[in-house]
Amino acid sequence: MWAFSIIPMETANTEPENNKPEEKEGKNRFLVIIIFILLLLIVILGWQYWNERQTVVEKIKIVEVEKYRTDSLTSDLIGLQGQYATLKTNNKDIQAQLDSKKDTITMLMQQAQKYKNDPYIIAQLKKETATLRRVMQGFVHTIDSLNTLNQKLTVERNVAVQSLNDEKKTTSELKKEKGELQDKVLKGSLLQATAITAQGVFFRFGRKEVTTEKARKAEKLKVQFTVAANRLTQMGNKTIYLRVISPDAKELSKTGDESSLFTFEGTKGFYSGTQTVDYSNQEMSLSVYCESNTGFVQGKYVIKIYADESEIGETTVSLK
Repeated sequence: MWAFSIIPMETANTEPENNKPEEKEGKNRFLVIIIFILLLLIVILGWQYWNERQTVVEKIKIVEVEKYRTDSLTSDLIGLQGQYATLKTNNKDIQAQLDSKKDTITMLMQQAQKYKNDPYIIAQLKKETATLRRVMQGFVHTIDSLNTLNQKLTVERNVAVQSLNDEKKTTSELKKEKGELQDKVLKGSLLQATAITAQGVFFRFGRKEVTTEKARKAEKLKVQFTVAANRLTQMGNKTIYLRVISPDAKELSKTGDESSLFTFEGTKGFYSGTQTVDYSNQEMSLSVYCESNTGFVQGKYVIKIYADESEIGETTVSLK
């Protein structure tokens, strides 16, 4: 600081009267110069102070603006992150893209914190945020369209499934009716054996047939029956099998080996008598002899008659 003092008036008045006027004028001029210099310095210092103050204010404003920009960017990214989180889809490709954008938002938030004092990078991050927002709007439109399409397809699928179920139900009912009808036709086409009788017989002198009720004398069981006329039955050769169940629940057969096996009602068993006839849809009477390789014992015998693998008649006979 410049310093100066003013000479008291009393001192000035005590100067010798013999001072020259030129000296007084020189002193006054010097004082004026000093005062001018001081004023100039004051002006310069004031201008510097004002300039520095304005610089500080501008810096504060810039910092505040950048802080606002950073805070605003962070807030935008948080909001955008939440909006992306609400987007859900069953489309794997779109969901993968959504997950990628979520990772990008997380990276931008990290960059915003790292470069919060760099206006240029913050500005670039804002641009990227705006781009992500536009992309999100596209995702919203796409997902809405897919949801609408999925709802439509779901409705159509449900209708198709219901129609298919109805069709299956109808087909099942038709198959059931067809099966029942086929069963009826099959049953209706089966031969029927009626007027069935059975008795034990032996042969006197090797030729003459004699009936007997005694098991020890019986050589064969003679079964007589009538095959009823049936127009639904296919004409042609028909093999008739007789299956005999002994009192001790054994199947009788002539040979006792596989040569006496036949198929009936989905299974196999032994027959003890058989005969092949040419059936012409007309009634016919038959006599079939049943044999046993083990002989006959006392008791009740069950005789079942089969044709076309189905039972067409049954009777019993007892031997003493």
